[in-house]
Amino acid sequence: MPLRTSPHSPEDVAKSLNSSPTKPAYLVVYASVTDGRMWCGDCRDAESFVNAKFGDSGETATVVYAGSKPEWRSADNIWKKEPFLVTALPTIIKVTADGKWERLVEADVYDQKKLDVFVE
Repeated sequence: MPLRTSPHSPEDVAKSLNSSPTKPAYLVVYASVTDGRMWCGDCRDAESFVNAKFGDSGETATVVYAGSKPEWRSADNIWKKEPFLVTALPTIIKVTADGKWERLVEADVYDQKKLDVFVE
């Protein structure tokens, strides 16, 4: 069960990311699914890499969806605001045990070497 979709509010997601005192917490932010697939091509390209990485690493990541294309493009999109500060999709956020927020963004998510370094 390395990937789980969060049914929680962004506020609750932020709290859970900051609650691990001993190991990093991960959040994967994807485009929402429209007509049976994510509308963002980079998200679709990254999905198999993310699934394999978290399936193999033993780490757990929470998945959230940033909305439809119009919702994502809105300046009011909650995932673009503090503390998430997502600027592009997909984004993986890592919150370290000391509370530092790091991001792996867009094509870097499906660059296997960069993904490996980020998660390990």
